[in-house]
Amino acid sequence: MKTLRTLFHLVRADFLERIRRYSFLIVLALTIWAGYLFVPPVDANYLVLFVGLKRGIYNSNWIGLIFGFIAASYLALLGFFLVKNAVERDRQTGVGQIIATTPIGKLIYVVGKWLSNLAVLALILSVMTMIAVVMQFIRAEDTVVNLWALVAPIWLMGLPVLAIAAAMAVLFECISFLRGGMGNVAYTFVWVLAIATVLSGGIDEATGLAQPYNDLFGFTRQLANIQQQVLAVEPDADIGSGLILSLGGREMSTFVWNGIDWTAGILRGRMIWAGLALTIALASAIPFDRFDPARSRRRLERKGLFSYLKDRIEEIRQGDFLHHKSIETGGILVATTAHLTPLSITSKQGRLFGVMVAELKLMLRGQNLLWYAGAIGLIIACLASPLDVVRQYLTPAVWLWPVLIWSQMGIRERRYHTGQMVFSVPNPVLRQLPSMWLAGVIITVIAGCGVWMRLALMGEITSLLSWLVGALFTPALALALGVWVGNSRAFETVYPLLWYIGVINKVPIFDYAGATAEGLAMGMPIVYLAICAGLIAMAVIGRSQQLQI
Repeated sequence: MKTLRTLFHLVRADFLERIRRYSFLIVLALTIWAGYLFVPPVDANYLVLFVGLKRGIYNSNWIGLIFGFIAASYLALLGFFLVKNAVERDRQTGVGQIIATTPIGKLIYVVGKWLSNLAVLALILSVMTMIAVVMQFIRAEDTVVNLWALVAPIWLMGLPVLAIAAAMAVLFECISFLRGGMGNVAYTFVWVLAIATVLSGGIDEATGLAQPYNDLFGFTRQLANIQQQVLAVEPDADIGSGLILSLGGREMSTFVWNGIDWTAGILRGRMIWAGLALTIALASAIPFDRFDPARSRRRLERKGLFSYLKDRIEEIRQGDFLHHKSIETGGILVATTAHLTPLSITSKQGRLFGVMVAELKLMLRGQNLLWYAGAIGLIIACLASPLDVVRQYLTPAVWLWPVLIWSQMGIRERRYHTGQMVFSVPNPVLRQLPSMWLAGVIITVIAGCGVWMRLALMGEITSLLSWLVGALFTPALALALGVWVGNSRAFETVYPLLWYIGVINKVPIFDYAGATAEGLAMGMPIVYLAICAGLIAMAVIGRSQQLQI
């Protein structure tokens, strides 16, 4: 009973702290907005969860399926980044050191964090359920509410996936190299892979029919049932399915879907995924250091002999300085009077080039040699490979390689608590922000020089200019999100999704890098150049507001 009481209070305290944050309200608002968009009006020019050019009537079964898919997919992504800070917050605030002196064990701690994460996401899921009822009345195609048909898919599809997302957040925080940007990018790719697997992995390529199995989202069984009901009425119907489809002036039709029976076998399948979430949460206790500084020191020492000797030399140097200082003052450290030189008038004008070089050094500082080796390898590969290979495979890799460098833009002052020093210089906005953005552009141009040099040599001037627009846009996006959000998670979430949709899937409207002929024809480079200017303006406004606080 004592253990359960400890676990309850640990979960309760963490849950109450989470729901009082602005980030919780932001994710809640985004979820409600997505729920509204995913149930489009009857005269909308796009379809959501379609079969051919058909969609289900907005009854409780169909709306429950839509919201269940939103919960299992998009909320699992946003929710991960919402809750992935519980352990790190205890580490930064010193609460972890206090917990380390208590009898709370590793298992109790990680399970408590997992349950608090899940409680926050379950609260959002509850709000989604209420919004689903409201949307059925707003669309008013069928105003008879069947609560079980509406609620069952939302919770049976969403809750197991959210439990896994909550457990993955704890696991990533307990593994040192996954706590930061690397973990955020890795989870985004896992999420994209899961979406792609569920939407395409269960489809028979010969017949187009879904093959029902116990998938992560619990979607294939319902899709197979929908296809069967459509074919029963119209044997020659197109049963090609997907998530979102632009009608482009084409006529769509509707059908009545009566839902599936949530049998005991299906419920057992969903419980298996919930059990996987519990397993991941328990496994988090293995890499968790329980805020033991000794383990951190051992990790530092394992970095290599060079780093170890470097640290020891620095300690000896500082020790000798203090030793000599104490001898000169008879063993007592005394304060000396410092004389500061006033800033000259010319210093207020600033040196853009010097600040830009300093920002460039800060961005590249600490990068692993493997990063430089990979960047050089991509440059050589782009210059030596056929143009088709460069466009299809190497260009996407180039646009992703510097993502962890871009994600640090605009957040360094808040992360390292140097804002008071940086913001106290003359013209801190006009001096630093353009320099930081230009430094990001330079890194993008250098990392991608193999691509743009190849385009220049082949005479692809339009593609070259479009690529340069992408080189201006990407650092601007990182800078604006960094200044306004204050952490790297926003960019590390938004940009990989934009990259996946625009560069990999080549959707023209999201083509920020000139990867598609359709995007060039639509004038998307000009659009993204204008967006780039707007993002820089947003960064300037956000930084100006920070100076006034």
